Amino acid sequence: MAYRTLEVALTDAPFEGWTATMRADGISARIFIELSSGSVERQMEALAKLVVKHNFKDSDGAPVEDILEAPMDALGALIGKWGTEVTALPPR
Repeated sequence: MAYRTLEVALTDAPFEGWTATMRADGISARIFIELSSGSVERQMEALAKLVVKHNFKDSDGAPVEDILEAPMDALGALIGKWGTEVTALPPR
Protein backbone atom coordinates (compact mmCIF):
# COMPACT_ATOMS: atom_id res chain seq x y z
CA MET A 1 0.00 0.00 0.00
CA ALA A 2 1.33 3.43 -0.90
CA TYR A 3 1.21 5.99 1.86
CA ARG A 4 0.90 9.76 1.83
CA THR A 5 3.66 11.95 3.16
CA LEU A 6 3.81 15.46 4.55
CA GLU A 7 6.59 17.98 4.15
CA VAL A 8 6.92 19.39 7.67
CA ALA A 9 8.88 22.64 7.89
CA LEU A 10 10.21 24.21 11.05
CA THR A 11 9.86 27.99 10.97
CA ASP A 12 11.11 29.19 14.36
CA ALA A 13 14.70 30.16 15.16
CA PRO A 14 17.15 28.53 15.31
CA PHE A 15 15.63 25.77 13.15
CA GLU A 16 14.03 27.77 10.34
CA GLY A 17 14.46 26.05 7.00
CA TRP A 18 14.76 22.59 8.52
CA THR A 19 12.33 20.19 6.85
CA ALA A 20 11.36 16.56 7.09
CA THR A 21 9.25 14.42 4.79
CA MET A 22 7.16 12.28 7.11
CA ARG A 23 4.62 9.51 6.73
CA ALA A 24 1.05 10.75 7.04
CA ASP A 25 -0.86 7.47 6.88
CA GLY A 26 -0.27 3.75 6.73
CA ILE A 27 1.28 4.04 10.19
CA SER A 28 1.26 0.92 12.34
CA ALA A 29 -0.52 0.71 15.66
CA ARG A 30 2.90 -0.01 17.24
CA ILE A 31 4.16 3.45 16.24
CA PHE A 32 1.06 5.13 17.71
CA ILE A 33 1.51 3.11 20.92
CA GLU A 34 5.14 4.24 21.13
CA LEU A 35 4.22 7.88 20.49
CA SER A 36 1.69 7.70 23.34
CA SER A 37 3.95 5.75 25.71
CA GLY A 38 5.12 8.64 27.88
CA SER A 39 8.70 7.40 27.40
CA VAL A 40 10.83 9.98 25.56
CA GLU A 41 13.15 7.26 24.28
CA ARG A 42 10.29 5.24 22.80
CA GLN A 43 8.65 8.36 21.37
CA MET A 44 11.86 9.45 19.62
CA GLU A 45 12.41 5.96 18.17
CA ALA A 46 8.84 6.09 16.82
CA LEU A 47 9.43 9.56 15.40
CA ALA A 48 12.50 8.29 13.53
CA LYS A 49 10.31 5.62 11.87
CA LEU A 50 7.96 8.32 10.54
CA VAL A 51 10.72 10.36 8.86
CA VAL A 52 11.35 9.46 5.22
CA LYS A 53 13.99 12.15 4.59
CA HIS A 54 15.20 15.33 6.28
CA ASN A 55 17.78 18.11 6.26
CA PHE A 56 18.32 18.35 10.04
CA LYS A 57 21.67 19.28 11.57
CA ASP A 58 23.50 18.62 14.81
CA SER A 59 24.25 21.25 17.46
CA ASP A 60 27.33 22.36 15.49
CA GLY A 61 25.39 22.86 12.25
CA ALA A 62 26.65 19.74 10.50
CA PRO A 63 24.09 17.62 8.60
CA VAL A 64 23.03 14.44 10.39
CA GLU A 65 22.19 11.17 8.71
CA ASP A 66 20.20 9.85 11.69
CA ILE A 67 17.53 12.36 12.70
CA LEU A 68 17.98 11.30 16.33
CA GLU A 69 21.36 13.08 16.25
CA ALA A 70 19.54 16.43 15.81
CA PRO A 71 18.83 18.68 18.82
CA MET A 72 15.95 17.53 21.02
CA ASP A 73 14.23 20.92 20.72
CA ALA A 74 14.05 20.49 16.95
CA LEU A 75 12.64 16.97 17.28
CA GLY A 76 10.00 18.16 19.75
CA ALA A 77 8.96 20.93 17.36
CA LEU A 78 8.88 18.44 14.49
CA ILE A 79 6.58 15.93 16.17
CA GLY A 80 4.28 18.74 17.31
CA LYS A 81 3.94 20.16 13.80
CA TRP A 82 3.51 16.68 12.31
CA GLY A 83 0.66 15.96 14.72
CA THR A 84 -1.11 19.19 13.83
CA GLU A 85 -0.65 18.76 10.09
CA VAL A 86 -1.56 15.07 9.90
CA THR A 87 -4.84 15.62 11.77
CA ALA A 88 -5.73 18.44 9.34
CA LEU A 89 -5.41 16.20 6.28
CA PRO A 90 -8.63 15.33 4.46
CA PRO A 91 -9.61 11.67 4.52
CA ARG A 92 -8.30 9.61 1.70
